[in-house]
Amino acid sequence: MRLRWKLLILVIVAVPLSALLAFVWLLAGSRMEYSGEFALEGLDAPVSIHFDSYRRPYVSAESLDDALFAQGYLHARQRLWQMDLLRRAGGARLSALLGEDLLETDQSMWRAGVPELAERLQANASPKLRALVDAYVSGINAGIESLRQPPPEYLLLRSEPERFTALDAFTVAALMAFDVAGNHDRELLRLALAEQLDSEHMQVFLSENEQDPDFPYIWSPSESSDGPTESTNEDHAVISFGWLEEPLAFADAVDVDRRPPGASIQFGSNGWVVGPGKTADGHALFAFDSHDRLGLPNLFYEIHLFFGDGRQLRGWTVPGLPAFINGFNEQMAWGFTNIGDSQDLVRIELDPARPDEYFDGRDWRPLERERREFEIRGGETVSTERLITHYGPLISQDPPLALRWIAQEIGDSGMDALLEMNLAIHRTDFEAAMQRFPAPVSNVTWADGDGHIGFRTIGLLPKRRLGNGLMPVEADGEDIWQGMVPSEEMPNLNDPERGYVAAANARVHGPEWTWLVGHDNAPGYRMRRIVDVLEQSDQHDLDSMRRLQRDQYNVQAIQKAPRMLAAVESDSGREIAVKILQDWLNEPVNRPHAAGALIFETWYLTLVEHLFEPVLDADLHERLLRQNYLVNHAVEALLSDPDSPWFRGDFEGMISASLDQALDQLRDRFGDDPLKWRLDSIQELELEHALGDAVTGLERWLNRKSYPVGGGHATVGRAGFPYARPFRVNHGASVRTVIEMNPPFKAHAVIPGGQSGHFLSAHYDDQVAAWLDGRLLPLATDPSIVEGPVLRLIPLQMDNNGR
Repeated sequence: MRLRWKLLILVIVAVPLSALLAFVWLLAGSRMEYSGEFALEGLDAPVSIHFDSYRRPYVSAESLDDALFAQGYLHARQRLWQMDLLRRAGGARLSALLGEDLLETDQSMWRAGVPELAERLQANASPKLRALVDAYVSGINAGIESLRQPPPEYLLLRSEPERFTALDAFTVAALMAFDVAGNHDRELLRLALAEQLDSEHMQVFLSENEQDPDFPYIWSPSESSDGPTESTNEDHAVISFGWLEEPLAFADAVDVDRRPPGASIQFGSNGWVVGPGKTADGHALFAFDSHDRLGLPNLFYEIHLFFGDGRQLRGWTVPGLPAFINGFNEQMAWGFTNIGDSQDLVRIELDPARPDEYFDGRDWRPLERERREFEIRGGETVSTERLITHYGPLISQDPPLALRWIAQEIGDSGMDALLEMNLAIHRTDFEAAMQRFPAPVSNVTWADGDGHIGFRTIGLLPKRRLGNGLMPVEADGEDIWQGMVPSEEMPNLNDPERGYVAAANARVHGPEWTWLVGHDNAPGYRMRRIVDVLEQSDQHDLDSMRRLQRDQYNVQAIQKAPRMLAAVESDSGREIAVKILQDWLNEPVNRPHAAGALIFETWYLTLVEHLFEPVLDADLHERLLRQNYLVNHAVEALLSDPDSPWFRGDFEGMISASLDQALDQLRDRFGDDPLKWRLDSIQELELEHALGDAVTGLERWLNRKSYPVGGGHATVGRAGFPYARPFRVNHGASVRTVIEMNPPFKAHAVIPGGQSGHFLSAHYDDQVAAWLDGRLLPLATDPSIVEGPVLRLIPLQMDNNGR
């Protein structure tokens, strides 16, 4: 459900033309200047910034400090609103800007410990990292001070942007760790399902075995680990917890969809690297497309830093962070793919007669209490208490559930590892930095200029003593974890004989590994398709990589639709649609004009409805539809088990009835001739701004909607949407890049938006057309060859009195 934040925006019904023009002039006053010379405090030496035709910046600086200062300046001038939302989300301060509707979100993020993690990351930072963060933050504040007018969002809210601090940068990193790590919501959903379902119905949600018997797991223990290969974590029976209103309210409050667009960081992705033996020119290829919640501005800001004696740091940054999540330097290229389960929920006991203690299953322990004042827009403050156990903070008191999260286990590690990855120019240094990275758990695919390729699962991964990460566990007096998996035992693979490595949020390993990277992974459809295409040729090049990133072949359909069709009872009313679907399955591609793709995708959705809606209450059914992967694994398992009680004794009847419902829906909307139906007549991309739907009239300025698209939830060229909002695409590739790893690297990239976050800028959405067409835009190898405006930043000269 989208909240309409209570914004205090001046709405003028009848405005004289002169006033309207003045208002537009005011809004335009914060747009970026791409040329000229500006003297700024905090620089040590002059910096030149060359902008290409898409205003992608190429920074030339004498030092990394000055390069990061320029990065901060550019982030502030082009993405200030976005980075403000990110630091406020991580710091639990959204309600101070956007009102009381986000107070519960702030309270829950604080209770979870996100601001606490930010403070720990800052405390753990090395002197070198602190200095670099300070340079970056100085650039941000110089950018804020150089604004002639605040960005439009602040004018609409009658607010002023605050200066940034070093803690804000670490806060954005903490937010990333929480948003990517979170699986507490799936644990709570299973808990709620277990309260309504008997054990036989519940079983389908407690297993995530890959249905493909020949699934190409990215890694097996025999490839890089000498440890034991029999899982030691214990499965425990489903526990009834009773009333769940409070923990579900927590899950809702921290849900990224509860926050404004732009106030979250989640990167599911496709990433693959191809070795020299499988490419046309004998050099490695790096391909990456990060999958995120799509909106305006885009999650990533592209920037290219050239500094020192031939050093480079280039790629796609999250505004508010000085480090590069996905990028490349003069020798290495890397990309992060979301994976892993680093959270658990633990049931403890509280007793009103002992308000300062909790029972851990064996002993009564002291209960810590913390209190914080939350400022709400308008001046009101609300005092909130947080209770802390040795397992972690309580996210609810009824029932009392503690959040166990690797944020509590980082020790003295922190963001230094990410910076070390960014700057490493030899793969051994890069791999060493990966082993020190604390959070979030991720898969990294990488390649270097010498032709080496590889993959590693990074971040702290718990050794579970209790449970398997699917459901909350009962405290028994001991830690539920047995420490962390040693970094040398984490999944990793270098230069495999097959000549490529791929990752696509799917399960990393089979059941034979000692530990578990995570349940609730993406179904293996994208991974299967990527591997199949990479296997087909030893002559891969830029174009084959680009085509694969946009590939719309539907592995889910080819694996599941034949089983569904075989169960359909004969009926003349279905004949034409069934024939279209059978013909489409000869080449099951979700092309925009494909009627077969539309029929299959709609049928899958109605089957989901027939299976679950009659059994679950309305609220729980809606919650389930927000978790596509959980639905996918359940439905795919059920299609292999026609005797399951979910089919209520009539497998063929339910399959047929769900097809009939799908066809009725399509006829009602598009007419009686299935040959005229098209997938893109209903499936559309939406790019929304945080304030786009807050006040009537703003959406046409801030949002970009109704781009008809093909693809689907299961295709490599992803067009994702929650099943609760069918065909309203809001999740996909926030950046696509392919790099030819022959120094100097030839890189190509595109984002579904633009560099600017200013809706009056020509570069707010100027890459959308190329993104929709599947084109990649070439990047320059050096600032000197960039054709476009040049901005110079020079140190502000100060006299002896500091003026």
